Amino acid sequence: MNTSVLYGVYTARFPFLESDKDKVRPVVVVSKPHGQHNIVSVVPVSSQANQVDIDIVLQGWQDIGLLKASVARVHRLSPLLQSALTSQLGVLTAKDRNNLLEALKQLLIL
Repeated sequence: MNTSVLYGVYTARFPFLESDKDKVRPVVVVSKPHGQHNIVSVVPVSSQANQVDIDIVLQGWQDIGLLKASVARVHRLSPLLQSALTSQLGVLTAKDRNNLLEALKQLLIL
């Protein structure tokens, strides 16, 4: 995939923290690509409800194209090769985008 949409929700090959393996999972793209390798910043999305206080529940999960109620794991903000994005599911709703921006400001102390 050569381009990505800001605040787009994509499936991506996302690395596990505990091993060298990866898993296809949804992510939200929160930056434009940077550098020669086109690195984007992403927030992983999970259907697991055990969120930490900085994470946000995606109110518009069905509008985005997700199959289950989901949480944006803001505390897991990560760099990812743009080429790891496999397909676009949708784009965050305006409300979810605003909630995500506020959470990112808190995370990054902006």
